[in-house]
Amino acid sequence: MNTKKIIVDILLFILMIVQYSRQYLNPTIHEIIGICLIVLVILHLYFNRRYLKGIRKGKYNRKRSLMLIINIAFMVVFIMTCILGLLSSQFIHMGNLTTIYLHKILAYLSIIILGLHLSFNMNILIAKIPYKKIIFPLLIVFGIYCMVKVDFWNHLIGKYGFSTVNGNILINSAYYIGIVLMIIVLVNLDKLVEKK
Repeated sequence: MNTKKIIVDILLFILMIVQYSRQYLNPTIHEIIGICLIVLVILHLYFNRRYLKGIRKGKYNRKRSLMLIINIAFMVVFIMTCILGLLSSQFIHMGNLTTIYLHKILAYLSIIILGLHLSFNMNILIAKIPYKKIIFPLLIVFGIYCMVKVDFWNHLIGKYGFSTVNGNILINSAYYIGIVLMIIVLVNLDKLVEKK
C-alpha cells in the first residue's frame, strides 16, 4: 500500500477530529488547520484517482451504489463546510451568524458521514478484529456516551452556535473518535455473525 496515501489519510483524520475542539484552538490555528484539510483532501483524491476514474465503469450493486452516494455526500458537505468556513474567516468577514451556524451544522454532519465513509473502506480490516462480540458492544456504548458528553444532537440541529468542549483537547478529541468508531461498528454489525 502507498505509504504517502496512508500518511495523508491519517493526518486528514487527526486534523478533522482536532477541529472539533474549536474552543481550545486559536481562531487563526483553526483556520490554518481548515486550509490544511483542503490540501489533504485534494491529495486524498489524487491518491484515490483510480477509484474516481472507475466510477463510470462496471456494474453497480447495492453496496457499491451506497458507497458512491456516501462519497459524493461527504465531498458536497466538506466543500460546503469549507466555503462557509472561509466566508466566516476573520480575514474575509463575508459571513454572518447564520453562516457560522451552518458551518458548524455541516461540520457535525461530516462526523456521521466520515464514520460511514470509513465503514466501507475499512470493512476488510474490521472483519479481522478478534473478540468482536465483546469489542463491538463496548464501542457502541462508548460512542453513545461520547455523543452525550459533547451534546452531539443539539450541535447537529444547530441549537448552539459554537462547540462545547470537555476536559482538554485530547479528551475532547477522544469523544469524537468514539463517535466515529461507533458508526463504523454499527454499519459493520453483520460481521458479528460471520465465521472467523
